[in-house]
Amino acid sequence: MYCSNCGADSQSGNAYCKRCGEWLSDIKGRRGIAFGGETPQQNLFTGLFMSALSTVAALISAIALYATYLGSGDAKWSVYVAAAVCLCIAGWQASSFVVGLKLQRRLKRAREDSKSISKMVEFWPEPFPAQDNRRHLVEKFDSSSSKVAE
Repeated sequence: MYCSNCGADSQSGNAYCKRCGEWLSDIKGRRGIAFGGETPQQNLFTGLFMSALSTVAALISAIALYATYLGSGDAKWSVYVAAAVCLCIAGWQASSFVVGLKLQRRLKRAREDSKSISKMVEFWPEPFPAQDNRRHLVEKFDSSSSKVAE
């Protein structure tokens, strides 16, 4: 598989490009659009949106329950428990939203770092040392073993 962004070959589907960091979706294995999207970034955005939406809905529910029944004599204890549960759900979803935002920032930073590394590799004289160490080691071993044989 080839990367549509930089043209690198020998890539696997449903993974990031090893050179530029672009998401490569597997066209053969695609059965349809999944909930949330095709890329991890789309899935993360959907999770953030759903967390924010459920936080707001739980807060509105708790406020409506407390505003309607707080201080009135006809309120049962179960109404206050339901409002408290709504507040707990809102707190949980808000913390999930914050964690998702941190993850999104971390992924963005890592992607920018991988792009800068790939640009550095493009300008590095061939061969890039980390990619061709084995050949240099074999050549060095061969030359040292030939000296011993002489």
